[in-house]
Amino acid sequence: MIANRRVKRDARVRKAATAESYTVARQRTMNPGPRHFEPDRCANCMTDLPQQIEGLFCAELCRQTAKVIRYWRSISRDGRIQQADVKLALQTKVAHLLAGGYPERARRLSQAIREEVWHRDQGRCCQCGAPGQEIDHIFGSSPVLHNLQLLCASCHQRKTKEQTVPASAENRRLIGKLQRERVEPKEPTYLCDDQDQWSFRWRELRKQRKERLLAELAEHGYRREDFPGYSWEEMWVEVQRELADVYDMGGYTPDDDSGYGPYSYFAHAMAKDD
Repeated sequence: MIANRRVKRDARVRKAATAESYTVARQRTMNPGPRHFEPDRCANCMTDLPQQIEGLFCAELCRQTAKVIRYWRSISRDGRIQQADVKLALQTKVAHLLAGGYPERARRLSQAIREEVWHRDQGRCCQCGAPGQEIDHIFGSSPVLHNLQLLCASCHQRKTKEQTVPASAENRRLIGKLQRERVEPKEPTYLCDDQDQWSFRWRELRKQRKERLLAELAEHGYRREDFPGYSWEEMWVEVQRELADVYDMGGYTPDDDSGYGPYSYFAHAMAKDD
């Protein structure tokens, strides 16, 4: 019963995204063939996306995984992977994935901090005195001034290499699986693996997802404007809480999307303030 409900839901989603008839959409949903991208599923791991997520990935780690795959495929095909610095960059990116992802937000530095580090270190590498090129976090991801130093590219690469530990057998298995299934195939396994296609399609795909979610929000009798100051996630948590309260009162069930009874979507919408 649950599987049948999911098939129906997936068919409705495909119909809305492709303008196919419901019959065709259901047939192709049940027999999708090679999967490159599916609306409302994570672009990287194909798990269902909850309404609380406005984007195309179920987690930051999935977004970063797809980004590394695109980079890996690109440098493998243009030969740059043979360069020592590029090979080290790839190893570092993969190591970050295995560690749970790179803390991009935590390590993002303001222009003012960057200028202060350059001024303090007089534009010179703190290790060898050569002209500085990159700002390095000494320990962890703290952006405080005493945890930052200016390094040249060579010293930064050497430090990164020294801190890289050999991959475990399990990690090597995971890396090999990514390489076989996502990097080596001539055709990208998923749309998010395709450097050229993804770069211009992800914005439109994200916009389409947001439009579908806003339409779903409207079916429940809500508008985005009803939640001023709420983040996207906070809004959906509140909507789900309110709908759960209605279910607890003996109202409509998740499959009840019609009618004008006291617990219908119509009644719930009319009960809200204009």
